[in-house]
Amino acid sequence: MSRRPLIAISTSRTRVDNAHIAQYPLNYVGDDYPQAVLKAGGTPMLLALHDPDVYPGVLAEQLEHVDGVVLSGGMDVSPLLYGEQPHPRLEATLPERDRYELALIAEARRRELPVLAICRGVQILNVAYGGTLYQDLPSQRPDAIQHVQWSLRDQVSHDVTVVEGSRLAGLVGDADPLRVTSFHHQGIKDVGDGLRVVAVSPDGLAEGLEAEDHPWIVGIQWHPEMSHTADAASMDVFRGFVARCQPAA
Repeated sequence: MSRRPLIAISTSRTRVDNAHIAQYPLNYVGDDYPQAVLKAGGTPMLLALHDPDVYPGVLAEQLEHVDGVVLSGGMDVSPLLYGEQPHPRLEATLPERDRYELALIAEARRRELPVLAICRGVQILNVAYGGTLYQDLPSQRPDAIQHVQWSLRDQVSHDVTVVEGSRLAGLVGDADPLRVTSFHHQGIKDVGDGLRVVAVSPDGLAEGLEAEDHPWIVGIQWHPEMSHTADAASMDVFRGFVARCQPAA
């Protein structure tokens, strides 16, 4: 009997106050991610965030026995990475996370590991391939639809059109229309070399990217991990990804 695929999930860092300790540092990721991987038949492994320049070689060891990688959502990507100065509505960034995830993408590409990049994940993926981002959609794309929904996190809020024959289409099947959960104020602007757009929202914003130089890298702007318990197509994203990561018998 083959083992469950081991799925690495990127994390972030924050500081919190509690009754006893001020500004206690946490390495974290939303629980929806590991729960979706578990339900899809995978074994989640959270990747401890660290600076790859300070600890060279650790990231490669983290991925030594991994079958796939999920790039999780989170804070804004620094515009300095793609040659822009910060927009007035740029939110918090974490340069250490940017460096870590750029190195993580490079190592996953080198090992040809399947990658599912979600929300911030598809944004840092685009930057890794030389692309750029809208730093704030409401001000830079005033014609855009609502991309930060006010409804509950497990409720889908807008449509997405998926390119037929794409890897992403192979995940979501014949869902027509595909409706997604949306929580982002940044978005894909110039698409990086080696990536192609495989999903768009009604306002024309790129919502899905795939790598052309790798066996299986798929990035999506929405949050299927949030809606996987209530929406079949969201669960299908994780089931299809985990199936793609199945280790050889």
